[in-house]
Formats: sequence, C-alpha cells, structure tokens
Amino acid sequence: MLMNHSEYDYTAYGLIWRMPLACPELMPAPAGGQRPDVVIRYGAVPESLPGAAAAGPLRQVTPEAVLFQFPDVARYLARGGCEIVIQREPEAGDDEVRLFLFGTVVTLLLHQRGILPIHASAILTERGAVLFVGHSGFGKSTLLAAFMNRGYSMLADDAVGIVFDETDVPLVFPGYQQIKLWADSAERVERTTDGLHRVRPQHEKFAVPAADRLAARSAPLHVIYALRPYNGSELRLEPLQDARKFNVLLDYTFQKLVLKRMGRHIDHFRMAVAVANGVRVARVSRPEQPFLLEELADLLERDFS
Repeated sequence: MLMNHSEYDYTAYGLIWRMPLACPELMPAPAGGQRPDVVIRYGAVPESLPGAAAAGPLRQVTPEAVLFQFPDVARYLARGGCEIVIQREPEAGDDEVRLFLFGTVVTLLLHQRGILPIHASAILTERGAVLFVGHSGFGKSTLLAAFMNRGYSMLADDAVGIVFDETDVPLVFPGYQQIKLWADSAERVERTTDGLHRVRPQHEKFAVPAADRLAARSAPLHVIYALRPYNGSELRLEPLQDARKFNVLLDYTFQKLVLKRMGRHIDHFRMAVAVANGVRVARVSRPEQPFLLEELADLLERDFS
C-alpha cells in the first residue's frame, strides 16, 4: 500500500500534532506555522526495546520510550513525549493505523508529557469541565451525546487529558472532534448511523463527527461523575470523600499498569491526589434497564449547575 507522505498539523489536548496522514478525528491547527509539540512520522521501529520491561504481549516499556505493536497493523514507538514513529504493515489501512494510534499510543505519550489521561467523556459548562468516567459500556458517550443535544459543547469522548496550569489548577483541553457510539446508543440520542464509518468493520460502533460541537477552549475541571449501572430501579448520586475520590482517578487512568515501568508512577500519584483534593467527585448509579437517559441527564444538570 502506498503511503501519503504529506504532513498535516492538528490540535488536541492543548498540543500541536504533526501527522503523516489526514486525521478527520482531529481539529486542524490554527494557521501560522506554529512549531509542533509532537511529531508523528513513518519509519523503522525495532521489534524490541533494549532493557525494556515486558508489559503484556503488545507493549514494551522503558522510562524513555514505549513500543506498542498490533499484529497486521503497525508497530508504534513513542519517545520522550514528543515523537511517535509508526512502522505500518503493507496492507494496513489508514483507519486501522489511526485507531490504535489514538486509542492506545497517544495516551502513553500523554503520560510521558505529564498529562493525566482519564477514561472519560467531558462537556463544557458555565461552571467548567464536567467529566463522566466509567468502563466501556457504562454510558459515557451516550450521556455526552445527550448533553450535546441540550446545547452543551463537548471537550472529549473516551479519553480526557488533565493538565495543571501554573497555579496547579487542573484544566481539561479539547480532545478529538468525534464521538464513538454503538448503534443502539446512537438511536437513543436520535443520531442516524447512515453513511457513518464503523470504528471496526466487525462492530456496530460508529464514529460520529462532532467538529461543529467541539469546545474551542480549555476549562477548569469542575466535577467528576463515576458512572455505574446496577440492578436497582432508581438513580442515585453519592458524593465521595478522601480515598474514594483518589480511587476513582486511579481506577480510570489509562495505561495505569505500566506507569511504574515508565517511571511515571510518583508523578501520577501526585496528580491524582491533587485532582482528588481540589475537585468534587460523585458516584452515580443508574438502572441497567431501562437506561433512564434523560432522567440521568436531568439529575446531573441540576447537580453541576
């Protein structure tokens, strides 16, 4: 497969990214030729890293670099928080290469840069950034889409990056300009999937463009809601305190199992403690069936307003 050797500049997580391929998931960088913070390029990637600690079958980790490989797609090497080298397989398509780049490799690079990547979706409100954290299938993206239907701008879907400003206030910067929705979730929020690209060919999950609804600025982190489906029939909102707040940040940190091998575990602990000490966190339990989406959005909107 011939590769496009053009370069494209995009912005996400407060950074300028120089890409070797077109990325509809990303917002184009402002004109002006700013120097990129992260350069992503095609090149040779070794099969192993000298002195690396194995971190499962797909990753090798050192404090300086992370090697991630996905069979039949590509090997990725993230170095120093400022470079990603991609050695793609001859028959791998751009969609597959971007899927693992933005799903796994970018979160590893964010750790290298001292940015805290959380498995969450986020909206922009008058009070600041509101995060919905939870495991896959807990309703983060569906809830995000419901709030977008109410006029809120999105900050991120699935992966949120938390950055601390010079006064140690946690900020959330805009991420990717798309939402990933399963077919039933898209129907629930009245989004048609006709003509949309599937995230993976074998899955009924679709990439929904959201360029016109991505926030244009960062915002201070206001509140975090940890979503949890349960067998009950009522919606419940429980404010968390102390260690339980910290545990939410720990539980939903991307790539947390390799932080020690990356030499990032102490900094990660400090960032998680700082967020837990300065931001309200609540556990939100919702019935598994029915979803009660609009009622859940009503409850949270009253709480964060």
